[in-house]
Amino acid sequence: MSTTDRPAPRRRRAAQRGISLLETVVALGLFAITAATMGKYLVNQIRMASTNYLYTQAYALAEEELESTRAMHYSDMVPVTKTVTIDGRDFSVNTTVLNDTPADGLKKITVNVGWSDTLGTRNVSVYTIYTEVQRY
Repeated sequence: MSTTDRPAPRRRRAAQRGISLLETVVALGLFAITAATMGKYLVNQIRMASTNYLYTQAYALAEEELESTRAMHYSDMVPVTKTVTIDGRDFSVNTTVLNDTPADGLKKITVNVGWSDTLGTRNVSVYTIYTEVQRY
């Protein structure tokens, strides 16, 4: 082994002693940009999850009200308006019953559920056409 080969490992070690301040600042900058972008994305996802949850609750209320109206006797079906609170959120439930629509002997039952969200007022509507069930 010659003496000229020995200094090379020392130079390599000296060049790789650690990271510089510039590299650290660049790495922290990239991390900050990534964290800010992900933070915005997560806030948006949380809002959308909340909105989807409220839509699910509204559809469940509408379906429940529609089925309870259909369970009544044909002649007892009347319009109803009420307010239901779920998880601290007020939902207005409005049931309309139109006689002889779309034809004689039929009733069109429509249930509208409305609520206020962070994105504004929302509304869900379900309907069915119902006829008197003949019982023998």
